[in-house]
Amino acid sequence: MIAKFVIFGMLGICTNLFITALFSTIAKRKLELTGEASVVMFPVYGLVAFIYPVVAIHLSHLDWYLRGAAYMLIFYVFQYVIGLGLTKLRLCPWNYSGSFSLHGLIRLADAPIWFGCGLALEWIYPIAKAAANVI
Repeated sequence: MIAKFVIFGMLGICTNLFITALFSTIAKRKLELTGEASVVMFPVYGLVAFIYPVVAIHLSHLDWYLRGAAYMLIFYVFQYVIGLGLTKLRLCPWNYSGSFSLHGLIRLADAPIWFGCGLALEWIYPIAKAAANVI
């Protein structure tokens, strides 16, 4: 159990670093990857190891595009609730104060990312679970 938590925590941090680095590279038009991630998010990403299987069971009968939409909505709800809690603790590592955002905690622009991350988890989870069993 702990191994899965650590694996998903690391996967989340690495994914966060890569995505922020990629967006920074595009915005600055420089060929360097400089990403950011907050250690506060490690346990949040680690919890995916335990939440995802419960969600996946209930969505498995749906077509891929409906599963993707459901994952996206679930990610948004979790991001909002976690962001709200972290903001109250003054630990929230993000602030989406631009247009198409809700209270600076979630933004519409992330919809394709959450859609894709949810579907990617369907492939990643069995591999990470197998790796955790080896550790």
